[in-house]
Amino acid sequence: MKICLIGQNLTNLILANVFEEKKLKVDIFLNKTIRNIKTNRTIAVSSENFRFLKFFTKSNIIPWKSKEIKIFTEFSKSKEIINFHEKNKEVFNLIPYSKLNEFFLKKTRKSKFIKLLHTDTSSPAMFKKIKDYDLVINSENKNIISKKFFTNKIRKNYGSKAYTFLINHRRKNNDIAIQVFTKFGPLAFLPLSNTKTSIVFSHKGHKIDEKKMLEIFYKYNSFYSLTKISEIERFNLSFETLRNYTHNNILAFGDLIHRIHPLAGQGFNMTIRDIKIISKIVNNKISLGLPIDVSVAEDFQESTRHLNYLYGKAIDGIYEFFKFDIKINNSMSKPIFRILNKNSFFKKYSNILSDKGLNL
Repeated sequence: MKICLIGQNLTNLILANVFEEKKLKVDIFLNKTIRNIKTNRTIAVSSENFRFLKFFTKSNIIPWKSKEIKIFTEFSKSKEIINFHEKNKEVFNLIPYSKLNEFFLKKTRKSKFIKLLHTDTSSPAMFKKIKDYDLVINSENKNIISKKFFTNKIRKNYGSKAYTFLINHRRKNNDIAIQVFTKFGPLAFLPLSNTKTSIVFSHKGHKIDEKKMLEIFYKYNSFYSLTKISEIERFNLSFETLRNYTHNNILAFGDLIHRIHPLAGQGFNMTIRDIKIISKIVNNKISLGLPIDVSVAEDFQESTRHLNYLYGKAIDGIYEFFKFDIKINNSMSKPIFRILNKNSFFKKYSNILSDKGLNL
C-alpha cells in the first residue's frame, strides 16, 4: 500500500505520524526544504483533542490550560455576559503553533516510515508522480491538484483581517480565556503563561495600519499591564467549505476542506477531529484485512462532510449574531445570555460541542 501526503504544514506532519503508528509507509511531497514555521499564532486545543495529540507527543508538549472562557461585549466591558467552565477540566489547552510544529517535524525526520520528498507541487508533473499511490491526501490550498480538482466551494468573504500578536505583561493568575465582541470585531485573549498572552483581533472592514490596530487593542485591554508586544501578523478571514472532498484516489483535507472564523478557536480542532476520524477508518480497514486505498477517502467524506458544514455554519452564525447585536447596542445578547448563563444544560452541551464537535 502506497500513501502520499501533499503539503508542507502541521496537518500533514500529524497525519503522517498517525499513519506511522499503524506501521504504514508515507511519502510527503514538499515544495522546499521543510523547516519549522516561525509564527506567533496560538492553537487552542480542546480537552478531547489534546488527549489524542498527547498519545503522539508522549507528554513532551506541555500546554497552558485555560479553565474558563469569559465573553464580553461592546456595551458590557466590566462584567461578562456569559462564561463557560467545567469542574476539574480545562476548556482549552493553549499551545504555540511553532512549538507543536517543531515537535512533529523532529519526530517526522526520525521516522523510518516517513519520507520527505522535495518537488514543485505546482508543476503538471505532480499528476504523474501521484498516480501510482493507493491513497493521496492533499491538504495544500494552492498546488496544481487543488486548483484543478478542488475549487468548487461554498465561500463567504468576511471582508475582515485577523491580526495576531503576543503580549508580555506583569505576572498574574492567567487561566481565563477572554473574548470581547467589540464594534470593530471580535478580540480574543488567549493565555500562554502567567506573563504571556496571545491576541487575535478580527477587524471588520478595510485594512488598518499597525498604529490604528494597537489603539483599538489598548481601548479594550483592561485585563493586562503590558511590558512588551511582539511583531504583528495578519491574514484574511473567510468561511469556506469544499463541496466534494474526493477525486479519483485523492482526498482533500485540512484547511482545503473547511476554513472558519477564528472567534471560537475551533479551526484546528475541526482538523484534529478529521484526523481522528480518518485514523478510525484506517484502523477498521486494517482489522478487516482491507486495503488502505480510495475507499478510505470515500468513507471519510461520507462520515464528515455534512457535519463539517453544519459546524462551520454554526460558528458563522455566532459571528453574524454578535455583528448584528453590536448594531443594536447588545439589546439581544443581554436578555438572552442572562437566561442562558443560568442554564446548566445549555452550558454543559456548549462545552461538549466545543470539546468534541458534532461527532459525539
